[in-house]
Amino acid sequence: MARHRSRRTPRPDTRVSGLFLQLLTTEWTKESRGGPGAQQRNATPMALVLPDAWSNAGDAAFLLHHVYFSEQRRFLPREWTEVRKGRTHAELEAFRVERSDEGVRVLLDYGQMGMPGRLEWSGLSRGEKHEELFRLAPGEWGRCVYNERISYWDTGHWGYCKHVLNVGLLCDEPLDVFLQGSPKTEAIRQFLLRQRGPVAPGVHTTRLSPAAS
Repeated sequence: MARHRSRRTPRPDTRVSGLFLQLLTTEWTKESRGGPGAQQRNATPMALVLPDAWSNAGDAAFLLHHVYFSEQRRFLPREWTEVRKGRTHAELEAFRVERSDEGVRVLLDYGQMGMPGRLEWSGLSRGEKHEELFRLAPGEWGRCVYNERISYWDTGHWGYCKHVLNVGLLCDEPLDVFLQGSPKTEAIRQFLLRQRGPVAPGVHTTRLSPAAS
């Protein structure tokens, strides 16, 4: 008996090149500061697979993948994408990503952060509005994290956010590039978020992978 030839659809090209920004924001209230809510909040990921559409993104200046987890939706992800062309920088929450011929520079804008009290969040900023977190060359990717406390104008209650930004100046990488291996560099700016009084700094570290050190 003759065998039938396979007619499977060829697998699409899912490798990507370009500048990709993946912002993951987790938002919660005091209801999720402990117990089951805290477990769900702490379980939100630091990275996700990039959207399939990005495999045909072309030469866009910035390809943005937003992912939002909220206490109101039981921390289920809500995702959307955005393409920004004709710009040399992109601002996402308090992150600022600048692109040049040499590569990418990532900064943190302390003026854009939710700041309880009037003191500087970070001694390392030394009064400067922006802090450079890291730079990337073509083919590299990095991760930066910060947290903040915000006031809801309609209720007067406090809320909390953690923002994770994965930045990749990629060349022929798979869509799960941010889930594979470790970033070239990782900058974490986490602080003790008090409801009253001055702001106390918490974790404030920058880590490099062995290959980058």
